[in-house]
Amino acid sequence: MKKIISFILCVALVFASLTFTACGNRSEILKVYNVGEYMDESVISGFSSWYKEQTGKTVSVEYKTYSTNEDMYTEIYKKHADYDIVCGSDYIISRMIKNKLLSPIDRELIYGEEGEEGIITPRILQYVNDYENYNTDPEYSAQTRYSIPYMWGTFGIMYRKDMAKELDWQNLTWDSLFKKGSYSGKRYMKNSVRDAFASAAIVANAQALSEASNGFTNYNDEYYALLSKTINDTSSQNMSKVKSTLKEQKKYLFAYESDDGKDDMITDSPSAYMGLFWSCDAGYAMDDSTDLYYGVPKEGANVWVDGFVIPKYAGNKTCAQWFLKYLCTYDVAYLNRDYAGCSSPIQEVSDDTENVMRTAWEYVKNGTEYDTESEEAEDIEYYVDYFSGTDEDFGDMYIDMLFPSDEVLARCAVMKDSPAKACVEMAKMWISVKAGA
Repeated sequence: MKKIISFILCVALVFASLTFTACGNRSEILKVYNVGEYMDESVISGFSSWYKEQTGKTVSVEYKTYSTNEDMYTEIYKKHADYDIVCGSDYIISRMIKNKLLSPIDRELIYGEEGEEGIITPRILQYVNDYENYNTDPEYSAQTRYSIPYMWGTFGIMYRKDMAKELDWQNLTWDSLFKKGSYSGKRYMKNSVRDAFASAAIVANAQALSEASNGFTNYNDEYYALLSKTINDTSSQNMSKVKSTLKEQKKYLFAYESDDGKDDMITDSPSAYMGLFWSCDAGYAMDDSTDLYYGVPKEGANVWVDGFVIPKYAGNKTCAQWFLKYLCTYDVAYLNRDYAGCSSPIQEVSDDTENVMRTAWEYVKNGTEYDTESEEAEDIEYYVDYFSGTDEDFGDMYIDMLFPSDEVLARCAVMKDSPAKACVEMAKMWISVKAGA
């Protein structure tokens, strides 16, 4: 679980595996386009030999990264870029399906005899069906599949427990981030139009969501359907409510942040004590500060799923299918989960990782013994060291963040793609809010 590869070795591995050539047999080159710092370098370097063992064929990997989903989408949609494998978030994959930019994946090859249902966590498979189904057939789950889930998580509120002492990770409310009250001027807001829209839409429609869930005590099907509709409703009426909610929130913020907020919050004197963050960013920040806590507000939130797809302009689709299979193998998925600090959709990897963390936490809390000769001993020891000296509920919070309970996931819905006109209006609204207009 620990990232033990040194920087120098990482660089050596990457450059040993990447080939940036303008010519050559295209069937012997695999072009991967991924978000920065989102895949273990040894995974990239190891594919060529694994592929050779599986198929007897030779391939080299060209690996490039991008900053935002929109940057990636532009490369594929407008420039018809020749990438074989591309990583994207749920809503952007939905958009790519709608605009017929993807090639179907070979589920039989990728998942083998166990099948998709035997490898992917059922709840995550439900979310994949949700975002892939958005612009297609209602019976989509039984039809063609265009993506494999890679990582997933939630968004919620991260806060400094030692400074925002009124907050409780198990009983958070969006009001603490959006409305007048404690910690005014000490709040961050994610500088992301889609995340801002979704969270503000929940606040603006909190009364209806409360009524559907009996005061946020029964997260039933009616509530989930309303939550999903709420965070994806781009009607002029909802857009207006969201804008008013965001304008009110702006009065109480320290700043909008893109990626620097989590770095500030680990310092001894942070500019803000709380903010909207993705669970993966919260986990990243907690590596440096166990004063940080994270929770999903009771009104509801977003669950995000990032997946890999094969663009229709790919020049080596056959090898791309094998790379997807490679990503779903246990060892590779385990390495990538640890490297990215997110949650893996591969059920076996998720179960084993959670077991390691729970064993370590039980040892720290109760002194429970564990097998020091087991294969997991080194990983357990790592988390024993990490959890030692933290507050009595830190481990419970940390594990719940990475492995949300069914009760937490019952109040999380997937953001989906919006119509082109609505995306423009949303962008205009966001610019207006930040400008104070």
